[in-house]
Amino acid sequence: MNIALHLFSRRCLALFCMAFFACGGAARAEGYPSRPIRMIVPYSAGGGIDATARLFAKGMAQQLHTSIVVENRPGAGGMIGAEAVVRAAPDGYTVLFAGNPELGSSPRFYGRAPYDPVKDLLPVALVAESPTVIVAASSLQAATLKDALALGRRDPDLLTVATAGVGTTHHFALEALKHKSGVNLLHVPYKGAAPATMAVLGGQTKMAIVGLPPALPYIKSGRLRAYAVLQPERSAFLPDVPTIEQATGLKGLDFFATWYGLVVPARTPGAVVVTLEKAARSVLAEPQLASALAAQGTEVKPLFGADFAQRIRREWDLYGDLAQQYGITSEHGAKSGAAR
Repeated sequence: MNIALHLFSRRCLALFCMAFFACGGAARAEGYPSRPIRMIVPYSAGGGIDATARLFAKGMAQQLHTSIVVENRPGAGGMIGAEAVVRAAPDGYTVLFAGNPELGSSPRFYGRAPYDPVKDLLPVALVAESPTVIVAASSLQAATLKDALALGRRDPDLLTVATAGVGTTHHFALEALKHKSGVNLLHVPYKGAAPATMAVLGGQTKMAIVGLPPALPYIKSGRLRAYAVLQPERSAFLPDVPTIEQATGLKGLDFFATWYGLVVPARTPGAVVVTLEKAARSVLAEPQLASALAAQGTEVKPLFGADFAQRIRREWDLYGDLAQQYGITSEHGAKSGAAR
């Protein structure tokens, strides 16, 4: 069965479940939620996804009239946390606050992932999006990304680049930049954007490719220099920072936005999914949430049901193409030192 047909079938199943519960089976979902919900964040505490998850969880808890416990499960480009949710009971009490890596790039990188993000997880709501940014320590003697790449051409061992982990969208962005620029960029993976940001601040790496939230305060204070955002247009959060094409003249590097969303295990009852989606719609409409997220460099981007599923499918295909085009696989990573 192809992916499009599979997604269509799953949405039809969800609609059938909704109709069933509306026609006499509603008693089975009336008690949900009757106990705390565990929300797994597949990255370390302190990063953009963690901060967004905690704000979102607070609003969801108020809407659902229960407590939501945020649990960090970092590792393997987000796949450790995602696998824990895939293997959990499909009852709505274990949910995943996912970033796009574990729903697209990480399984493509590892090849034989322990789950299929299209088949084994059911989209509920895309929550927010933030720019992916290339930053460097202010001590690096390069005012622009072009200058930094020029240094890297003269010294192939100079440019070490931290990311949130192997297989992440940031890792894919690094490899794509490496191939298009012809500059040797040495990948140093961490278990999240927050430790990757700390690495460049502490001098362990020369640069980092991360989602904006953990880096934003250091960019504002001048401790980090923002070289470029990896998107087609400049970000309202960093209006003076060029796009990657403006910074380098290279095309095809402007689609690496960092986004976060809520997903649940496949086979979660349709009525539970509807309850979660309804709560998410209310939370994402709150101006207070938008203001809180904007303060950390993240924009609310509501997308639900089939529309969110379509985005996941599009990126699943995209990162499959990139993995093949640039040889971005776990075998390649081990050979290049990226899997440290």
